[in-house]
Amino acid sequence: MKKEELTEKQQVFVKEFVNNGGNGSQAYIAAGYSASSENVVNAAASRMLRLNKVSTAVARLQTQALAKKQKQAEKLEVTQDWLITQLAQTVSDARAANQFSVVMNSLVHMGKLLGLYVDKREISASLSVDSTLTQLDTAQLLGALKQAQQPDTIEGDYREIS
Repeated sequence: MKKEELTEKQQVFVKEFVNNGGNGSQAYIAAGYSASSENVVNAAASRMLRLNKVSTAVARLQTQALAKKQKQAEKLEVTQDWLITQLAQTVSDARAANQFSVVMNSLVHMGKLLGLYVDKREISASLSVDSTLTQLDTAQLLGALKQAQQPDTIEGDYREIS
């Protein structure tokens, strides 16, 4: 066995860890390891995840799983048109079954998708004006605003992100 190869139990641990959403303790037990208490299991699972070859295998398997989910999502191609078609079918089916609350809920969801319903929220804020600002006249305030809008007004380190 090469140094970088995982044992059978480690391979099971990695698969279980990724499949159960990242619970190391459950993966440790599912892999066939035994421990005297829950604390020992937790500590052993943590040690297992710190092994370079195990963490590399976990990262590789998680990347593969994510790529697979992305491909599945692309195949589904869920669009606004698709959702509206599904909701319209739900409305039709629910009317035939006399399920009028389902009809109403579907119509509301369709209206929200189309932007016909807008959630209105009230925002309240308290503002305190600095005493030096209250002493300035309109011309001075406008001058300060123009100066603040200049690109070199803010000091700091900038770097381009590509």
